[in-house]
Amino acid sequence: MLFAANGSGKSPIVRMLASALGFPNNFRAEILEKCSSVVLHAEVNGKPLTIRRALEAKNTDFYAAIDFDGVLTEHYSEASFSVALFELLALKPPRLVSNKGTEAQPYIATLLPLFYLVQGHGYSTAYRAPSSFIADQFAEMVRFAFGLNPKHSFEVKKSLMDEKDALDAQTRKIVAAERVFEYQRLGVDDSDANQAALQLSSENLARQLDGLRESVDAKGTASSALTELLRQKDEQIRTRQIELFELKTRVAGIETIRAEIDGEVKTLGLNEEALGVFKSFQEICRVPNCGLFLGSSESYGKNLLYLKDQIKDLERNSQRAEIRAEQLSERLEELGQERQTLVKNLESPGNSGVDQLVTAVHALTKQLVGVQSELARIQGLKDERSKLFKLQQERDRIQDRIEGLSNTGRADQAFKELRQKLRELTVKWMDMLETTSVSRNIDIDLNLRFTFGGETLETIGSGGTSSTTSRLVLAIHGALFEAYLADKTRPFRFLILDTPKQDELHTADLARYLTELEKMCEANDAQLIFSSTEYDHPTAKQDKRWLPSYRGPEKPMYLGKRSDRLTEHDVTSSS
Repeated sequence: MLFAANGSGKSPIVRMLASALGFPNNFRAEILEKCSSVVLHAEVNGKPLTIRRALEAKNTDFYAAIDFDGVLTEHYSEASFSVALFELLALKPPRLVSNKGTEAQPYIATLLPLFYLVQGHGYSTAYRAPSSFIADQFAEMVRFAFGLNPKHSFEVKKSLMDEKDALDAQTRKIVAAERVFEYQRLGVDDSDANQAALQLSSENLARQLDGLRESVDAKGTASSALTELLRQKDEQIRTRQIELFELKTRVAGIETIRAEIDGEVKTLGLNEEALGVFKSFQEICRVPNCGLFLGSSESYGKNLLYLKDQIKDLERNSQRAEIRAEQLSERLEELGQERQTLVKNLESPGNSGVDQLVTAVHALTKQLVGVQSELARIQGLKDERSKLFKLQQERDRIQDRIEGLSNTGRADQAFKELRQKLRELTVKWMDMLETTSVSRNIDIDLNLRFTFGGETLETIGSGGTSSTTSRLVLAIHGALFEAYLADKTRPFRFLILDTPKQDELHTADLARYLTELEKMCEANDAQLIFSSTEYDHPTAKQDKRWLPSYRGPEKPMYLGKRSDRLTEHDVTSSS
């Protein structure tokens, strides 16, 4: 406990303690001119720790030396110092996300405000750090202190960015595969029934070819084969003529439907124009944007979008049908020429059996090649469909991973339990401080924003009740400290209160609060550092009263020249 009158230098001493722990130097010119450094002696797991922090002529400069158990390291930046101190405390700082979306790591100065309330503004908010550069910094520091997973992990963010890039690349692959698939499926009937028919036809054609090769009566066999081929050719021509007729009928029907939809679009446009006229009548809608026709406007937009989508679908279907019709027309022309060749070979009396045999073999072979080519196209289409399906499956897996990464921290059961514990403990410490006119219905969100019956600390403070704000801040830190001390392995086992606003707190309330903190520290191997101007809290054997020990012009001071050092008797007498 530091106990002395105002202006005796209590706050600079407490700030030096924080400075030795990594807080930015924030001292007046007189101290920077006359004090070269501050040395903090501490203990970590029974091993001695000495930190020497230079008080440079500029508060922005940084130099600190850490001597831990005989090993000395020097540090010229807050980042290096923080990494070293975290390491010797067996803490692994997480890779977090800054307010700008880049990688950021916590400093001692960002974590210490959980255990250090600065005089003045430290009692007006639940968390006040020298700088706030980490996204949701208060919540992240509490998560770090309590050993929980970060809310915004940079590794997770980087993985999320990588997965989103992978999703974009996968989508491009799918679009390309869909184009290939759509192109290959034009004019291909890949149904099981057609594939079975083609397979049977291939086998029959192969048998007919084998029969021609082995036949003794070449002329008769060839003539019979040509006759059968002619019959099949006629059947193929009829089938394709029917399909072509149906396609042309479908295209004509699509054009009719499209014309009808165009008419509906024009009708919608006329209705919207009429609506504009109605809106212009002041007797109907006196106020601009009165909202009377809002439903009609929304309905118009939805219907128009629906009709335009229908037109796009019809255009795609019509385009496919026209391409298929063109293919059928070309194939019918080929089939007609093939039929004419067969007829000539059958009707020509001058053709020998060998000529007819060659013609039959050539025709059967060409037909067999065509059937096998069609089977190959069907197999290629199936392969493309399988490839497209696998690409879509991988896209779904990527989307699942993105969803999982995006939900990190939302379903954090450990953090949920901590928030519930903090609610209960905050109510306990509010009662300890006799905090009145504030709801005990406390809510703590994922960013660790405390609300009391829907009111935030800022709202309560803006109402002129700064005493209530101070009590709430003390209650929140009491709750945080109690929850933190529950784990005996956590290293920051101290709470520093730099001169609470005693003009805003009743002495009895502050005494009760400090007494309860003392009991909690004693039970959990922790320390309470407290500076006071008016309230002289009673101390016991295990406590240390730090009184000003230098002679000042009007009162004893905490800082001074060696020649102005007071004797122990003088220090005790002055207190």
